[in-house]
Amino acid sequence: MLYTLKNVSKIISTPQEEITILNSVNFSVQEGEMLAVLGASGSGKSTFLHMLAGLDNPSSGEILFCGKNIHTLEEKEKNFIRNQEMGFVFQFHHLLPEFTTVENVAMQAMISGMAKKEALQKAAELLEIVGLSERTKHLVTTLSGGEKQRVAIARAVLLSPKVLLADEPTGNLDPKTGEQIMQVLTNLNKEKRMALVMVTHNVEIANQMQRVVELKSGVFHEHKMD
Repeated sequence: MLYTLKNVSKIISTPQEEITILNSVNFSVQEGEMLAVLGASGSGKSTFLHMLAGLDNPSSGEILFCGKNIHTLEEKEKNFIRNQEMGFVFQFHHLLPEFTTVENVAMQAMISGMAKKEALQKAAELLEIVGLSERTKHLVTTLSGGEKQRVAIARAVLLSPKVLLADEPTGNLDPKTGEQIMQVLTNLNKEKRMALVMVTHNVEIANQMQRVVELKSGVFHEHKMD
């Protein structure tokens, strides 16, 4: 099991009220699984994703990643897990405009200690997988929105993480480009046996995943797939 949530609650206090994001949730994500988390704006989807990454803490309960309670680990170990075993893709790609496509993909690996030559080679291989082999030497400022998101995906999976955590990865893209990005993600899942946990408000995008749950009133509701 990749993730196991045991009696997890998340409550956010504001001057006006207490907002329950998760309410005593027991939940799991299997290795290699493709999971979509649906929810309206403000339902807590992004907060849930941040908790899976160890970037936000539950109010109570345990979140186990590969058997370890990620929220009780030392910050150094958390950072190592996030760097080596988790990949992140956001609605905004956060690429470095002064670097080329291949340099952007290789950057995290080089920061992690991988030799530059090896990192650039792996980055080039991934760019071919996501359909950008002819764009490796281009500055990312010359790429389209969909191409930039493919670069962000390649960067996220270069170190072969166990899970890719994606927050509305198609949110800023037109429907056709969004479909292309989903195809890239599903192909990577099949080729690398990498789990994918994606939060979205888009039902059509969610239904392309193996499993769909809806976060509603602090509880996950399983959707039956056709």
